[in-house]
Amino acid sequence: MDCVFCKIASGELPSAKIWENEEFMAILDGSPNVKGMTLVMPKNHHDSYVFDMQEDVAARFYLAAKNGARMLEKAFGISRVAMVMEGMGVNHAHIKLYPLHGVTEKFKEMWAKDRVWFDQYDGYVSTQLGPAMPLEERMEIARQIKESNAA
Repeated sequence: MDCVFCKIASGELPSAKIWENEEFMAILDGSPNVKGMTLVMPKNHHDSYVFDMQEDVAARFYLAAKNGARMLEKAFGISRVAMVMEGMGVNHAHIKLYPLHGVTEKFKEMWAKDRVWFDQYDGYVSTQLGPAMPLEERMEIARQIKESNAA
């Protein structure tokens, strides 16, 4: 298999590893957008769409990410780390951890200045709010979701 994360996990490619156990590892991202951006991944290959992952593996995967987040909190004196699993880019399950530098309180209401809307995936996920959507429109979308999942 020609998977870059499998090659990192096997030691074939070097990485800046910060933690590992028998099943998972955490490495610093090679193209971070914030100091300490970390990738947590299983050492064995799993498809990047984590919603298809076996539940017991997914639970341990989350706990590995939680461990990585605690390490980042301690290292940078921050109180929060963001976690993203978009499942794109490299087809090997991985969780991205983003240290939220400058956040020292466990919770403080914060909002981005701008609002965004995406009609399709553009290669990244944003947590910015979008424009306000009327309740009637949300109710229609909820109806569509429920109907498409009715037995």
